[in-house]
Amino acid sequence: MADVEFFGGLDANADKVDPAAFEKFKERVKAAAAQIKALQAGEQKQRKKEEKLIRILLKFVKTGTKRDIMLLIARLLEQNVPPLFILSIVTLGNEDVKKDISDEKLLSEGKKGDTDNKESTEKIQNQSLSVLDRDKSLPLKLKIEIDEWMKYIYNQAFEDPHRLIRTSLDSDNNIILPLVQLPAFILRDYLDKNSHPADYEKLKEFSKFFIIGIIEKAVQKSSLN
Repeated sequence: MADVEFFGGLDANADKVDPAAFEKFKERVKAAAAQIKALQAGEQKQRKKEEKLIRILLKFVKTGTKRDIMLLIARLLEQNVPPLFILSIVTLGNEDVKKDISDEKLLSEGKKGDTDNKESTEKIQNQSLSVLDRDKSLPLKLKIEIDEWMKYIYNQAFEDPHRLIRTSLDSDNNIILPLVQLPAFILRDYLDKNSHPADYEKLKEFSKFFIIGIIEKAVQKSSLN
């Protein structure tokens, strides 16, 4: 009925459409078609981006020697966790991955001027680091690199927050275990490589605290949109 009413210029006797009304209708159709085309182009661009991300992840899996990390990545992909978020976790201590991502310009650096986002990032990072470095033994160089890594991960969470929330929680709204384990294992290897081994339980506690902080912020942002 809406379309019929739009043609309010219908002449009941001559059964004709008002030319001006018809032109407006054609303009609306053209605008709608352009919008659909833009949406399809956006979906295609996103699909190509995901394909690149998955290729980098598969390359990392094929060349990696840590079977536990490879299995965790596979499980997270099976859960449909955004590949961008998974890759951001893997970057710490893996320069080849960083280079591949940088060459493809795939990672988000966060929105400039987003003060709330910056404050939230710093709060989550500081609280998480305090869990990891309770004894204040972490060298400054490592602390700075871990801090940058957390910021990197945080920024990727808001590329597709709805999908991240949907795929990161189990039926009881708890963070799925592989998403807690992966950052812990990546950090374990990074600290070992830098001659600063840490207790796994501490790493797991840090990882859980950090990921929960990210998901809670993603939920908060999603509810506002």
